[in-house]
Amino acid sequence: MDKERDKFYQSGDGSYFYSADDASKWDLLDRIGQLNLLHVLKKEWEPEESSQSKLRKVLQEINIDEFEDFMADILGICESFEEMVYEFEGNINLSPEYLERVYPEEKESLKKLKQQIKEHKEWKEKHQASYSFLTRKLLEKNESDSDSNENNF
Repeated sequence: MDKERDKFYQSGDGSYFYSADDASKWDLLDRIGQLNLLHVLKKEWEPEESSQSKLRKVLQEINIDEFEDFMADILGICESFEEMVYEFEGNINLSPEYLERVYPEEKESLKKLKQQIKEHKEWKEKHQASYSFLTRKLLEKNESDSDSNENNF
């Protein structure tokens, strides 16, 4: 190994370089990339008048020094959601499999959760408008719309 290359310099993201200048340059390039991301995120996720999203408001206050931790937290939340969310036709709940795996001692909670999900499914089946009913209503509306359009001519 080259004697000049015995010493390594670590950048802020944990990468190693042969010189302190290279590590600093990498930190600068990394910061520029983060600034680009933060700028676009703030623009695309501006709070909307009709929205009560606290996350959109918080995002506007994030500065570049907080951005890396913020990104890690958001990615962690997304991964957690993928694992813990149970979804049935637009209804979300805690996944029974997740509860059973992560909190095996919560036998009673698991039993209640499974019962709750079953009740939600049954309620939806009982109260949701059937596809055939919706189709018939849509056809009736289209027919009345076309009748009124013909009367206008």
